Amino acid sequence: MSRNSSWTHKIFAFILIAFFSLSVVHTSFAQEFTAQALGDYGNVTVMEVAGSYDANNPDGSVNDAPRQTIAREFFMTHKDEYDFLVIFSNFDFPMPDDGHAKAFYMGVKNDTQGIGIDQFNNTDTFGSTSSRLQGVVDMGNLSGLATDPLDAKFNDTLYILSHELVHRWGAHVKFKQADGNLSTALLGKDGSHWSFLLDSRGSVMYGNRWQDNGNGTFTSLVPQSETKFYSPLDLYLMGIIDKSMVPPMLLIENPDIDPARLPEAGVTISGTARYITIDDIIAAVGPRIPDAVTSQKSFKTAFIYITTPGTFNADAIYHIE
Repeated sequence: MSRNSSWTHKIFAFILIAFFSLSVVHTSFAQEFTAQALGDYGNVTVMEVAGSYDANNPDGSVNDAPRQTIAREFFMTHKDEYDFLVIFSNFDFPMPDDGHAKAFYMGVKNDTQGIGIDQFNNTDTFGSTSSRLQGVVDMGNLSGLATDPLDAKFNDTLYILSHELVHRWGAHVKFKQADGNLSTALLGKDGSHWSFLLDSRGSVMYGNRWQDNGNGTFTSLVPQSETKFYSPLDLYLMGIIDKSMVPPMLLIENPDIDPARLPEAGVTISGTARYITIDDIIAAVGPRIPDAVTSQKSFKTAFIYITTPGTFNADAIYHIE
């Protein structure tokens, strides 16, 4: 091979490498998530979005960037006076828990003590310059939700939304045992829901309502489809009621039962009854601050409908309204 031929090949290789590098950069840029507001329709803000809206990144981390983009776009045209943003879409996207979750909550800020969560504040990345925004709820594809109040499944939609909002405060608390050690036995699925073995009085955050049969066995009474209540512990963590209104809670001790099981009616198990008090919880995580007297009771929520380009149908607004 001549010298000139060798240099020709090297230059050609360099051009190929440079072209490939530019192509990679262009592809990455093309996939960047974008959101553009189309306007407010009634009480709903509509946006066109493009790019990956998956709940998680390929490495398993939370894909918060698209939610931040949507929030910043929202606050460009709205006052920064909202505690929560609730987002519906007109398209499917991969949900957490290997797609089994129907919706999910993304915390933006926690300034509450005594609920088992560290304090943090990411409001600036979501465009909430007043630091008021507390969290974002992704409700998924609107077409998969019952929106007619006369539909028998409408309560399921309200249940999903209620469940996700309570993730702002629960369920994360531990309790202090008699030996001084801290226990996570109140917790079940993902460490952020109540244990299957806890009598949660049919909480939206799972657990069960257990009947003590008096012979070392217990029977669950609350079917999953009817777990639509805020338990006293939920309400305490939310700052709605004082600790004096939280009665002792039955926790069944049985190491052979998976605490991550979802609520299920008609299950009879054996075990040892143990009662956990709110003081046991406070001994582990501290008192709730602010307390029920001074805590926030009124919350303002914005509803956002995101669509792929050119697919917005105004009829969807009626369903969200």
